[in-house]
This record gives sequence, structure tokens and C-alpha cells, in this order.
Amino acid sequence: MPENRKRFSFIFKNWKVAQAAAREMMQCEAGFASVFRLSDPEETNLMLRLYNVDDTPLWNLLDVRGYRDMQRCLFLGFTDGEKGYSKNVAKNIKRIAYKYGAMSLTSFVTKSWEKGRFNDPYLRDTLLDFGIITDTLECTVNWSNMEKVHREVRKVCHALPNTIVTTHMSHCYPQGANLYFIFITRMDDAEEFKRYHSTILDAIQKSGASMSHHHGIGKMFAPWLEGQLGRTEYGVFRALKEYFDKDYVMNPGGTLGLDLKEEEKRFLRDDIK
Repeated sequence: MPENRKRFSFIFKNWKVAQAAAREMMQCEAGFASVFRLSDPEETNLMLRLYNVDDTPLWNLLDVRGYRDMQRCLFLGFTDGEKGYSKNVAKNIKRIAYKYGAMSLTSFVTKSWEKGRFNDPYLRDTLLDFGIITDTLECTVNWSNMEKVHREVRKVCHALPNTIVTTHMSHCYPQGANLYFIFITRMDDAEEFKRYHSTILDAIQKSGASMSHHHGIGKMFAPWLEGQLGRTEYGVFRALKEYFDKDYVMNPGGTLGLDLKEEEKRFLRDDIK
């Protein structure tokens, strides 16, 4: 119920500390927030400007208190459920945030984010008219691998021409979380975009993350699927396909990539070949 919702937003001094806090929140066994979003420094800078925090005294106050621009990380979300449960989840999130040196931003930033969370994606179509592409690639990551995936994928993205990349963590669990890479670039050629897109997918698989979290795979991901699952595991899909649809009538050229030539497949993880 709306009256049971508890919103929160905090600012952490850096990504490393913020990750540790998020992990403890997920593993403290006090329940989970309904929305749980942690932005890295680059996305934090963008979000605070989008929500006009840079026009308030809070912008300078953050610097004075040691939460430096392009180092600080914004964490926001809310809890839902039975009144006592929701309150307890929020209380423990606050306790752990303070333990890791976070500063509370109350619910102001969260409310601003809620207003735009479903409207902002529609800007993508308008930006395309101006030759600007924005898209998202997300992956599932274990806590133990979080720093490596974040660092290596962003390094590849930043090496690409005319690219802005922001990253946040969401859909968190005791075992790990989803890393969400949002990239913006100037481009108007489909083949060029496919090469660009493939470069980032290569980096995700090579870093040891999964190829997706909740967006689904799709035909553009098919060359990476066997490299993600492993040959033996992928063989199970092939056996089922050939048993139930030996003539490959259904979904030709589909998401499983069973009709791809060997040289078209991508095997980039050291532990799966």
C-alpha cells in the first residue's frame, strides 16, 4: 500500500565502499527493498544534474563533506510490503548506509527519479533523429566479480569513439547483482552500430559476466550464447531442437544461433571454450 512505502536515497564517497554496503544490505537477512539502485560516479554526476541538484546548496555541501564529484555514488530506492516489514527493511538499509559513511539525501532524489524513470527512455527515438544512439546492455555478476566486470567493460566502452557510458547496479541478490551499462554515441549506420555493439558484448563475456539479466537475449546475442553456456550445455538445446524440429522450421535464424557457422560464434571466456 502507498502508505507503507519507505523511500530512501544516500550518497557514498566512492564506488568500492558503495558496493560493499549494497552487498551487506543484500546479505543481512532483514528483507529486500522493492527498488534498489546504485549508480557509479559517472551516472551519479548525470543524475544529480538531471534532477537539478546542481542548482541547490546540496551540490556544494557534498563536496565540502568529502563526497567529491566524479567519485561519489548515488544510491536510491524504496521498500514495500506490510507496514512493519517495510519499515524494518528501510531501517536496516539506513543502518548499513551510515556504517559505510553514507550521507542521507532523504526522499527528494528518489521522488525526482520516479517522475522520469518511465519517461526518459522515450527520448531514445527523438535522439535518433539527430544521429545520436543510446542503448543498454546489462549482465548478471557475482559480488566477487563485480569490480572486475565494472572496470573492464567500462574501459572498452570509453575506448570507443564519441562515447558516454554510465553504469548502475540494480536487481540485487545475496549472490550478486545486475550491472546496467547505458551508452550514448553519435552514429547513424546500422552495420557500424552492430560492430560497436559487438565490441561491448565481447567485453562483457570476456570479463566473466553473463550475457544478460532480464532484457532477454535476442538475435544479436546469438553468436555469444554457446560461449556463455559452454559446448556441453549448449548441446542440450541443439539435441532438443533436432528432436522436436529436425527440419528447423520454427524460428529460423533465431535467438539460439543453432544455424550459425562455427567461425561466426564468439568464445571469449577463458573458462568456457
